[in-house]
Amino acid sequence: MNKSLKIASLLVLFLLGKSLFAQEEVFSDEVNVDDLGDVSDSFKDNFFNALSAKAIGNHDKAITFLEACEKLEPENGAVQYELGKNYLMSDAFAKAEQKIKRAIEIAGESEWLLETLYDVHNKQNEYEKSLAVLQKLAVINENYEELLPYQFYRVGKNEEALAIIQKLDQRLGDDQRRSQIKRQIEARLGAIEARDESIEDLELAIKSNPKNEKSYINLIYLYSKKNNTDKVQEIAELLDKNLPDSDKAQLALYKIYLENGKTRKGIKSMQKVFESNQFDTETKINVLNDFIQSEATDVEDEEIQDAIDNFAEEIQDVKAFHALGDYYLKKKDVSSAISFYEKGLEIDDKNYELIKKVALLSIDTKDFKKTVEITEKALEVFPAQALLYLLRGVAHNNLNEPDKAIDQLETGLSFLLDQPNLESDIYQQLAISYDQKGDATKAAKMRSNVKMLFKKS
Repeated sequence: MNKSLKIASLLVLFLLGKSLFAQEEVFSDEVNVDDLGDVSDSFKDNFFNALSAKAIGNHDKAITFLEACEKLEPENGAVQYELGKNYLMSDAFAKAEQKIKRAIEIAGESEWLLETLYDVHNKQNEYEKSLAVLQKLAVINENYEELLPYQFYRVGKNEEALAIIQKLDQRLGDDQRRSQIKRQIEARLGAIEARDESIEDLELAIKSNPKNEKSYINLIYLYSKKNNTDKVQEIAELLDKNLPDSDKAQLALYKIYLENGKTRKGIKSMQKVFESNQFDTETKINVLNDFIQSEATDVEDEEIQDAIDNFAEEIQDVKAFHALGDYYLKKKDVSSAISFYEKGLEIDDKNYELIKKVALLSIDTKDFKKTVEITEKALEVFPAQALLYLLRGVAHNNLNEPDKAIDQLETGLSFLLDQPNLESDIYQQLAISYDQKGDATKAAKMRSNVKMLFKKS
């Protein structure tokens, strides 16, 4: 067996049969053919061929090999698990769930099987089911408890979410993400409380106690639900006047001002939001995204720029860096945009959207060595993304490396799935590659392929 086929993970070894689960000595990073146990050569060949196909993103081919294994060993947990994984990666969720559950029947509720079942439910937005699986995982490994607050929040179990947050804070200390979820839950509970009150009662409460911040916030919520923007603005401005130390009014006012063309007032409110310690990072990201969508970014304002710069220095958050990159890109400050996207990648180097944006911008700025560097690393994680091969090919062409470009572009063609525009771009780049090599015949053939695609479209 070729060494390249020795790619089965620890998960596979543990799933081969119940007898293997008790053998702690089998922990290793790589599985040899001999580790598969008493199975036929045909089973081994098909199994490792399936793993190889999965590794390059060819899940349909992997499934075909695994179905051959299933006929030979219908009670093999590893086969059921791998079928489930490949169906999951192909978005065939019902089949994925069926196979993973069958693997659990054969091999028991192991951590890796439950984790995959959790992914299957999550992908289908079946949050009640995914929560039930996650609770089982938390019993096996307490590290999974960190996922519970968000899952409880998603299914509306607010009190349970707050309880597990308190438990985690006591065990692990404060955490920014947990604090953010806690604030969102408290806001949700506040909204529920507001729904139980009437506008008349809240207006009377404000008259009797103009310093009661909660009454203003609940009243703003109720008027927002009625789409009564004038009253929202009136109550928010009253809150700002009567409680000048509260920044909560600005969260309602900035958007109203921007939508009504009161740009300077809107910017002033946004500045207060960014500088306030009364709002979490998520809230400030939402405000920044609203700012990006508005025309207010065209206005030169030193104060809002300072506030955004200070916000950028304070945070370590992927979404925030993504939003800041988008902000500077809209302002046509490409180098700052790339810098923030790359800061996001330092935290999450598998964020495909950030990778794509940096790669595309590196081509725009003619930094082709950066394009090669980032796409090479990205292809280790996303080996089936044809766009990455195209961008890599473009970079090699511009670096006068046509052979490397051709290798990448032809690989990209093999991963296309009904993407005529992308296919056309790849053929155009192949034509450039062959022009550089002086092969006019092949270059003409590539351009002919582009014309055929254009006629089909």
